[in-house]
Amino acid sequence: MLTTERVTTPEQLTEAHALRLEVFVDEQQVPLAEEIDDADFAPSTTHVLVRDDAGRAVGTGRLLTDPAHPGEVHVGRVAVARDARGSGAGAAVMRALEEIAVAEHAAAGTVRIELSAQTQATGFYERLGYEVYGPVYPDAGIDHRDAARTLTTDD
Repeated sequence: MLTTERVTTPEQLTEAHALRLEVFVDEQQVPLAEEIDDADFAPSTTHVLVRDDAGRAVGTGRLLTDPAHPGEVHVGRVAVARDARGSGAGAAVMRALEEIAVAEHAAAGTVRIELSAQTQATGFYERLGYEVYGPVYPDAGIDHRDAARTLTTDD
């Protein structure tokens, strides 16, 4: 069974970073300098971890907010350990981030969640209700497309 937790300690953030480095830097060859950024440490950023039965961090993601844009958030750095893909860990990460977005960042009862999806992951996001749109563009040497979903406090 998977469990989800909000990152609240430096140790948890270290676990999230380690998983992201494993997925993005080691597997996908994203330059280290592009993976960990200032947004990771901003007070307005929320990170989550998903753990397996053994307590191992197998999924992570972050939620970026900007007070200048109420009702809009950006999900990023969603990573799932290779051996946990297909287990529901990615969906659990997204569900946790969506719940936080609705509960803490909705304006007038709605929140628009935006993300930059690697093209190989667009089907995953579409299955979760995201609309993929716009042209393909490179980010850290990997093709991406934008995706978004609007949720309400009634969802």
